[in-house]
Amino acid sequence: MTDPQVRSQIRTLPAEVLPLLSDAMGVLELTPWNGRPYNEADPDGWMRQLDFAGGRGFITYLVLDDQERVDVLNLTWLG
Repeated sequence: MTDPQVRSQIRTLPAEVLPLLSDAMGVLELTPWNGRPYNEADPDGWMRQLDFAGGRGFITYLVLDDQERVDVLNLTWLG
């Protein structure tokens, strides 16, 4: 699931970034726990962050195992 704010962030990305984002979203779908903890003090926390495009982008998301769902909360593109 993607927050409406994130959909707006995606619309502002350069077209060449979209395939890289798509690949990263595929990783989230298959292995959401592979992202690093959002809060290093809580390494087992449900809130995670996945880098993409060589560290130029970050996806912040929440893993909801009990619902078999990943919610994307924020997308940061440093370009």
